[in-house]
Amino acid sequence: MKPVVRCLFVVAGMLTAGTAFAQDFKSQATAAAAQWDTAFNAGDVTKLSKAYTKDAVILPAGGEQVTGPEGAEKLFGGFIKGGVKNHKITVQGGDGDSDKGYVYGRWQADAGDKKLTGHWVNVLKREDGQWRTALHTLNLDQ
Repeated sequence: MKPVVRCLFVVAGMLTAGTAFAQDFKSQATAAAAQWDTAFNAGDVTKLSKAYTKDAVILPAGGEQVTGPEGAEKLFGGFIKGGVKNHKITVQGGDGDSDKGYVYGRWQADAGDKKLTGHWVNVLKREDGQWRTALHTLNLDQ
C-alpha cells in the first residue's frame, strides 16, 4: 500500500475516533443533565452541589455570582424555595477532551403560573475522576 493511502486511513481513523468521543461526551453530558434535573426537581441541593468543582463559578441571570458547591446549594436552594419546579435541561452541543470540555443548551422550568426558559453554558473539568462544572452561566429569555 502506498504511503499516501496509509496516511489517509490513519487520518480517517483519527476523525472517526474524534467523532465517537464527541458523541460519547455529549451523551455523558445529557445523562448528567438528566441527573441534575432529577436532583433539582426532588429538592436535593446537596446532590446538586456535588456536580460543581470546589472553585466553581455560577453566574445566574440577573443575580450575583456564587462559588463552589456551597454557593450552588444556596442559589438553587433559593430557587426551589421560591417555587421553581419542573426543571428540564436540553443539551444542544458540546465538546471535550479527557479532562475538560464545554456543553450548552436550553433550560426551562415552572415558577407559579409562569414558564421560565433560557440558555445555559457549562465549562466542565475532571475532578476526583468525575466530570464537574467549573463555570455555569445561564440567562433568562425575555
